[in-house]
Amino acid sequence: MHNQILHQVSKEYIEAVVEDAIGIWRIYQDRLDTLVAINPRRIAVILDKQANRGAVLPVQLIEQVMDGSMRTGLQTWLESPPARFFVTHLSGSWFARH
Repeated sequence: MHNQILHQVSKEYIEAVVEDAIGIWRIYQDRLDTLVAINPRRIAVILDKQANRGAVLPVQLIEQVMDGSMRTGLQTWLESPPARFFVTHLSGSWFARH
């Protein structure tokens, strides 16, 4: 858990966001890449199947590794979120890179 997130929202809110992200991950659990679920408050939940680990980070850290079209899609979504999460996948293992 990133310190910025800890100071931004309550522990209960973070737990609810992570629980929702795990529910999304279950839909994609056959994939071997890293699931990223971002909510409108710019909290990113990373669920890395290969490393069997997760993280809760500010969206800015995720944007750094997104390609241009993915970043544009995220920015458009953040302007007026039509759903509770923006969901994307990053190839490979997040934790192997960081």
